[in-house]
Amino acid sequence: MNPRSKIQDPESETSNIRHQTSNLSLYLHIPFCTRLCPYCHFYRVPDVPIWNVYLHAIARELDALEDPVGQAVQTLYVGGGTPTELPAEFYSSLFEVIGDRFDLSGLVESTIETDGQVSGQDLGAYALAGFDRVSVGVKSFDPRVRGILGAGELTDPDPVTTARSAGFPSVSLDLIYGFEGQEMDDLTGDLEHAFLLDPDHISLYMLEEAETWAPGESDPDLGAAMFRESARMLRAAGYQQYEITNFSRPGEESLHNMVYWKDGDFIGLGPSAHSCVTVNGIRFRWRNKPDIDAYLEDPAGCREELSREEGIHRAREALILGLRVRKGVPRTAFAARYGHDPMEFLKPHLADLTELGLVRFSTNNVRLTTRGMLLSNEVFVRILG
Repeated sequence: MNPRSKIQDPESETSNIRHQTSNLSLYLHIPFCTRLCPYCHFYRVPDVPIWNVYLHAIARELDALEDPVGQAVQTLYVGGGTPTELPAEFYSSLFEVIGDRFDLSGLVESTIETDGQVSGQDLGAYALAGFDRVSVGVKSFDPRVRGILGAGELTDPDPVTTARSAGFPSVSLDLIYGFEGQEMDDLTGDLEHAFLLDPDHISLYMLEEAETWAPGESDPDLGAAMFRESARMLRAAGYQQYEITNFSRPGEESLHNMVYWKDGDFIGLGPSAHSCVTVNGIRFRWRNKPDIDAYLEDPAGCREELSREEGIHRAREALILGLRVRKGVPRTAFAARYGHDPMEFLKPHLADLTELGLVRFSTNNVRLTTRGMLLSNEVFVRILG
């Protein structure tokens, strides 16, 4: 059996809202980048500290956690920024630090992001450190398009083969679309190039215009056409769309990301990282301030509570997350877990949503259509309203 299939699915639980899962996931934010891409919304800084200084801060943050110590970790995801700005020695020590505080015996997926500028030898060292999945932020294979994005040169034309040769059994590519200067042929060319490399997973992100200088968003009609055409091409190439922006070969879904969409528990480490944990039926959400200096000085002091959700408010948020998944939300399981049928939130708007072709439902399930995925915010605001 593929060990990746053993992850707990919160929606399979039939216990009530007070149930607290025994497993959780960890996310670690590495904010360091030597190139600050102008379109990126994630917190990042250009200076890289001595790696053991950052590791010590992470250990201190872990020690300040109240409840989860000793719990089983099911997935680990290291994102950024550019995680491969730190050496493999950092991650070997990181797994030891986490293993001293959590049970890693059931870890089914450990992912590290990279920008595709890392040698095969270095990737091999990251695999040996403990990672079994790599997500390569290609953005585009086309030099002209990369120039528009300010992404610099892609030094490895075949990051998939490089990663697999380095020992990664699962490889994902990230592509960006929907910005000024990009034409339909540019996107389809990127997809065709990606298909030749045969990755296990492809994430396709529409650009969100940044406050700083960056490419603007494309014409909305062109962006919509790109979404539909890319989804068609990916399906034809054997990739299933399991979430709005994510496509994979069967069995190669990102287990860590599914924890988010299935309303699982996760703890975020590092500056700007978000956390979400359920205790006695209350969903606690917090984040760390996006401030590297403050984090290195006092990691626990950077924590800011965002919300506490329970009852109907938590059910609304969980429905929004679940509808991002292509298969949608099973009504019986949802009602058993949250005490509310999803149709309770959709029924006041059902005629409108059905007429617009955004939602499909049955006695067993409710899900977004392809058009609904494209216009998901139109559905979500109604749920919240």
